[in-house]
Amino acid sequence: MKNQGQTDMVVGLVSCTGYDDALVGQAVSEVISLIGGISKYISPGMHVLVKPNLLMGAEPSRAICTHPSVIAAVCRIITDIGCTVTIADSPGAGIPYRTKNLLKAYEAAGYTDLVSIPGVTLNTDVSSKTVSYPDGAFVKQFTVITPVIDADAVVVISKLKTHVYTGMTGAGKNIFGVIPGLDKPPYHARFHDDAQFGKMLVDLNQCISPVLQIMDAVDIMEGNGPMSGRPKRLGAILASQNYSTLDVVACHLTGFDPLTIGSIQAAVDLGIIDVNKIVIKGASVEELAQPDIEKPETRTAKSRSWMRHFLLTLLHRVGKSYTLHPVLISGSCIRCLKCQRICPVGAISLHNGFPRFDTNICIRCYCCHEMCDSNAIKLSPGILYRLMRPLLR
Repeated sequence: MKNQGQTDMVVGLVSCTGYDDALVGQAVSEVISLIGGISKYISPGMHVLVKPNLLMGAEPSRAICTHPSVIAAVCRIITDIGCTVTIADSPGAGIPYRTKNLLKAYEAAGYTDLVSIPGVTLNTDVSSKTVSYPDGAFVKQFTVITPVIDADAVVVISKLKTHVYTGMTGAGKNIFGVIPGLDKPPYHARFHDDAQFGKMLVDLNQCISPVLQIMDAVDIMEGNGPMSGRPKRLGAILASQNYSTLDVVACHLTGFDPLTIGSIQAAVDLGIIDVNKIVIKGASVEELAQPDIEKPETRTAKSRSWMRHFLLTLLHRVGKSYTLHPVLISGSCIRCLKCQRICPVGAISLHNGFPRFDTNICIRCYCCHEMCDSNAIKLSPGILYRLMRPLLR
């Protein structure tokens, strides 16, 4: 675990029009070759941890988790040079970090068959360790899942999705999965806006120091991601050494201003990347971009008008009176209480067995919405939101 400093800002970008194993295998091999080949990042004999996005056990067609065909392609490339691989993540969704819960998530996400690749295992170790990170700008230590500590190298395979809290989730946000289970909510309580949370993510990424970043952007999620949005075919696979560099290109593909994403802005502020020095190899952004994908309801279009600046200044003062807040759809609620377990500030109580949200306590991190796999929580606007949102478009 060390500070990477400023890394290679080359991004490989290739077209991949579906999840056929042969098609994905070719695309993954090509995109890694574009940024120097696998031997630039790992050496024979290493034990490599592959970190997908396993937010919850969800079938691949829902575009919630990294697709198993992309994971398989990366694992084969790594094992072909004489390395072993452990696939590991700590799901969110208010799920305790326990072996039986991991096994259920692996099966639902289509990961179980990945162990048929020689040298590949699925992690079942649910222990964790505290890692000191004195170079952290905002966080000096993290508790992370043990397999990350035990690995010689970490390779991240993220899933490109919209996100109601951070706007977009890709490489930088994916590393949050190394924080075990229900240890995640305190970070939302401590870093309760996108800018602060992004600074924490940069420290965590620098601490873990993944050697390689791959992004599954074949099918992405639009709308109110990362769980309740809709799949959309983008048809791309990306690779880079640097998480923020990869996320910048992902933003250009999906119509986000990169500097509105907290982790990217934090990386720029700390000198980790320079958005003007990114080099893209392979396909062009223009040929693959879909800038009009539906953004989360929590995001508004950019405008440079003085009116927008004035209104935003005002809204920063009224805060919770403006922002979207969670509301229960009782007919869809299965009373699993994941939302109550994941809430970092205890804003959710029970009323007749159903969750009730205290909007005065709620910090608008939207963890409850993110983790509800029953789609039983919607984000509802207050009256100020309804009145002023048209003026901010």
